[in-house]
Amino acid sequence: MIGRLGTALILIGLITLVVFLLTAQVQEADLTILLFGAGVSLFGLLFRRQGAKRAKRQSTRFQLLRRLKDSGDELGE
Repeated sequence: MIGRLGTALILIGLITLVVFLLTAQVQEADLTILLFGAGVSLFGLLFRRQGAKRAKRQSTRFQLLRRLKDSGDELGE
């Protein structure tokens, strides 16, 4: 869940940075747009990293079935 939030924040930040670049082309750039876009993207990266760490943890759901499957694979060899 937190990984999805991170992805959304990264996309929002990148869109904001593109808006800044477009406004810079017409000499109407605002520094707050740049800072906002960079900040949101940074928070998105941090959230996504936390989500990846949580996803690495193996779920205890169906743990008995996994053990039986692994022991069955060893017997077949």
